[in-house]
Amino acid sequence: MVSRPIPILITDPAPRSAPGKNTLPIWRGAFRPLFLLAGLQAIIGVVWWMASLIHGVWAPQLGTSALWHGHEMVFAFGGAALGGFLLTAIANWTGRPALHGPVIMLLTACWLAGRVAMIFAADINVVVLLVAELTYFAVLIAFAARELIEAKNRRNLKLLAVIAALAITDALFILAARDTIALDAEIFPRVGIFIFLVLIALIGGRIIPGFTRNWLMRNGKLPDIAEPVSFNRFDALCMVALLVSAILAFTPWQQVAGIVLMITAILHFARLSRWRGIHTLTDPLIWMLHIAYLWLPICLMLVGIAQLRPDFYAINDAVHAGGAGAMACMIMAVGGRAALGHTGRSLVAGKLFTIGFSLIWLATALRLIAPVAGSHYLTILATATLCWIGGWLFFILRYAPILLCGPVKKS
Repeated sequence: MVSRPIPILITDPAPRSAPGKNTLPIWRGAFRPLFLLAGLQAIIGVVWWMASLIHGVWAPQLGTSALWHGHEMVFAFGGAALGGFLLTAIANWTGRPALHGPVIMLLTACWLAGRVAMIFAADINVVVLLVAELTYFAVLIAFAARELIEAKNRRNLKLLAVIAALAITDALFILAARDTIALDAEIFPRVGIFIFLVLIALIGGRIIPGFTRNWLMRNGKLPDIAEPVSFNRFDALCMVALLVSAILAFTPWQQVAGIVLMITAILHFARLSRWRGIHTLTDPLIWMLHIAYLWLPICLMLVGIAQLRPDFYAINDAVHAGGAGAMACMIMAVGGRAALGHTGRSLVAGKLFTIGFSLIWLATALRLIAPVAGSHYLTILATATLCWIGGWLFFILRYAPILLCGPVKKS
C-alpha cells in the first residue's frame, strides 16, 4: 500500500484567475521576475568575484570578497529562486489566485535593495545592511503565511519555519562577517546550503516521484515496471537522518559526523533509486529532476569524507556539490518546468535548456574534481567557471522571452 503524500508540489496548472490586463507580464507571478533574477545572479556572483581574483577588478567586500561571493551564491541566488517557487506553489496548494502586480513588485524591489546593500556592505551601517538584506525574507514569509492561513492550509506552514531559519542564518553571517559577533563567518554559507538540502529533500521527495509517475503513466510504461515510491516511512527516515547529519556537521565530533553523513548519503542514493528515473531518459524535464537530486547524496558523501580526512578533501570544496550541484541544478530543473507550465506552454525542455542544464551539471563535476587534480587545478577550475556561465546564459536565452511575455492562449 502506498502512503498518501503531503501535497507540497508545483503542479502544471490551468490559471484560476488571470491578472488584470494592465499588469505587465513580468509581474503576473512571483516566478517571472525571481527566476530570471536568480539566473542573472548566478552569473554576476561568479563573474564579478573571479574578475577580482584574476584581474584585480574591484569587488564588494563582506569582510572579504570571498565571503561576499559565498553570501550572494547562497542567500541571494537561492533566496530569489525559493521565493519564486514558494509563492507559485502556494497558489496550487490553496486554490487561491497567484499573487501578482504590486505584491510582486514589492518583493522584487526588496530583493534588489538587498543586492545593492551587499555591494556596499563594507561601508554602510550594519543595522542598515541587515534591514536591507532581511526585508525580502520578511516580506516573503508574511505574504506566504497570509495565503496559507486564509486558505486554512496550515500543514505547509512548516516550510516557513525553514525559510525563517535561512533568514536567521543570513543575519548571523552578516554579523559575523562584519565582526559584530565573535563567530566564524565561513560556516554560515555551509549552514545555508544544508538548509537548502533539507528543502530539496522535503520538496523533491514529493515532486520527483509525482512527476515521474505521471510521465510513466502518460507514456504507457505502467504497470509494466514498478511505479515510483511515494513518501513513506523510509523517506521519513531519510529526512531524520539528513537533519541529524546536518546538525552533526557543525559540531566538534568530526569522526561521528563523517560516518553519519556517509550513511545518510547511502540512504538518499537508495531513495533516489526508488523513483525510477532510469526509465525517463527520453524526457529531459523529468531526468533533470533526478540527476539534480543526485547531487544531494554526493554532497553528503563528500562532506563526510572531508570530516574524516580533511587533509585529503576540504569541506569548502565538498559543499559545492550542495550549492553548485543540488541547489543550482534543482533550481534550474524546477524553475524551467514551472516557467513552461505556468505560462501555458508545452512541457518540452528544448535544446537550449537541455544544453544549459548539462553545462551546470558538468561545471559542478569539474569544480569537485579540481581540488584533487594537482597541477591541472586552475585549468579545470577555469573550465568549470566557463561551463557555469554558459549554462546560465543558455537558461536566460531560453526563458527570458517566456518570463517577460504573456502566457500562451490555448484555443
